[in-house]
Amino acid sequence: MLKSWPGYLPPLVAAAVTLILAAAFAAVTGGSEVPGPGGGVLALLLIPVPLGVAVLWGSVLVTGRSDRFALAGALVWLVVSYLLLPRDVVWQLAANVAAGLMAGRVLGLRLRLDAALVAVALTLLPVIIWSVGEISVDEQLDLVKSEMLTVLEDNLPAGASEEQRAQALAEESRNLDRMAELAARIYPFVIGMGLLGQAGVILALVWFAVRPLGFPLPGWGWPPFARWRVPFYLVWMMVAGIGLLLTRRDGWEDAGLNLVLLTAGLLSVQGIAVQWFVTSRMLSKTGRLLYWLVMGVFFAPLILISGVVLGLVDQWVDLRRLGTGVETDERKIDDTDDME
Repeated sequence: MLKSWPGYLPPLVAAAVTLILAAAFAAVTGGSEVPGPGGGVLALLLIPVPLGVAVLWGSVLVTGRSDRFALAGALVWLVVSYLLLPRDVVWQLAANVAAGLMAGRVLGLRLRLDAALVAVALTLLPVIIWSVGEISVDEQLDLVKSEMLTVLEDNLPAGASEEQRAQALAEESRNLDRMAELAARIYPFVIGMGLLGQAGVILALVWFAVRPLGFPLPGWGWPPFARWRVPFYLVWMMVAGIGLLLTRRDGWEDAGLNLVLLTAGLLSVQGIAVQWFVTSRMLSKTGRLLYWLVMGVFFAPLILISGVVLGLVDQWVDLRRLGTGVETDERKIDDTDDME
């Protein structure tokens, strides 16, 4: 059906839909009163609006006849929204419109997955920088601390004396200060992982959205999870992060810490794949289910830490022999599903 539409029509429809969603988003987040119980329901329904906007524009770029029409439609939306709606809503959704357009572009170019993730994540980064400029990290953490202290104070025992209450609040305040200091140091890592995760969701949803419309896109040809491997350059990124940590210099040390955490998180995926490979060859389907259930519930930190170690070792030693030209016998792995 979309193939018979004029090339300019899908971007205009997307611009109109985005404008309506932005107006509704502004009405709720901007403090406008929405009468009746429907206000809370509307607020819940609008939570996925930014993600939906990105998927919409990514789909428009993939299905459109010309990238220029999609860019022109996005520009029309931006100008009209800038004139009619609050700036904070416009900038937030503008980042998601840009992320959607970038997702459609990298899918069309068949970029490698890591390059595609970074490209989409970078288009989302400016709105994060803008939001930090509006409310600094310290101010955000102070707000969280204030809310947690209020909750604690409300839940103190009614029979506690004023001195006991003051001591409890002072101790909790010190604990929260230590947590806030650590959170401020690793804030870039948290943001980086969040952006990469959001970029992955956008790419996946755009890919799935356009296929039923008659616009099939080639995937990245992912192997079974037991054969997953992340790029080797992550090892050198971790080495660089460790080097920055060892400098013990302000700024550099925090940068190294965040770089180590980011690369460790990504390398842990490969390490968990190694564990999946081993358990698939040694345990039946029921045994694997019990193993991962117990480890995931009671030993999740151990799984992640061992995943980082195994991921690093597998990069150097190739524990699964993926790079030797000897193909893994997937039948042996799959046959364990039927062993009871």
